[in-house]
Amino acid sequence: MINISQAGWRMALLLTTLAASPVIADEAKSGGKALYEVDFSQQPDGSALEWLQQNHFVLGLDADELNPRFENHQLVISTESEWAGIFILRLDDKVDLKNVERVDIEWGVSRFPVAMNWEKGNNRVAIAVMVFFGTEKLRSGLPFNINAAPYFFSPFVAKTEPAENTYTGKLYKEGGRYFSVAAPADPASIFKTSFELRQRFQNLFHKQDVPAVSGVAFQMNTQNNEGGAVAAIRKITFVGQ
Repeated sequence: MINISQAGWRMALLLTTLAASPVIADEAKSGGKALYEVDFSQQPDGSALEWLQQNHFVLGLDADELNPRFENHQLVISTESEWAGIFILRLDDKVDLKNVERVDIEWGVSRFPVAMNWEKGNNRVAIAVMVFFGTEKLRSGLPFNINAAPYFFSPFVAKTEPAENTYTGKLYKEGGRYFSVAAPADPASIFKTSFELRQRFQNLFHKQDVPAVSGVAFQMNTQNNEGGAVAAIRKITFVGQ
């Protein structure tokens, strides 16, 4: 098990040392063109570790302790204890995601970390998706500017947080932002979130030119929380022109 400072340090290192490879072919959908899609729904039930590694996800922190597995056409991660894990995929130059407008996420939460409350500074998540932009490295907040990383947005399924709030974490204050996403009355059911990227990036970082999406990740963090967490993702789709 790792403590909070170790988790932040090790996650920062991962964000700057990823192998690059695409996963899923392009596919057209309504409401915009699907430029890139990560689809977990077609896998048979069982452990997801081998599939994730074969498809070039980097498993960071204690990701294997989250028991990633395929169940009922979705990828499930869970823990009964205090762990932090992240699953990261960096996209290479063969995937053109310059004109992404939004990301559609199909996900759900069966159990939240008990003390999770971003309004009170307990920045834990049952599940969060991270979207990275470009290759410019920004300060991490660690000593001597170690482990700078690209811009990123990270929507997460909210527990008690007001919907559509924007948060700055303890690290990556210059280039990272977190966003609370309202869950339905039954968050255990898979639901769809459409999260706008382009205009949000322009408004928050005061830049007209939005870098291409360069990576995607999902994570769970239950440190300093009792009872663990259970969450699932079915599909992540980048939509644009």
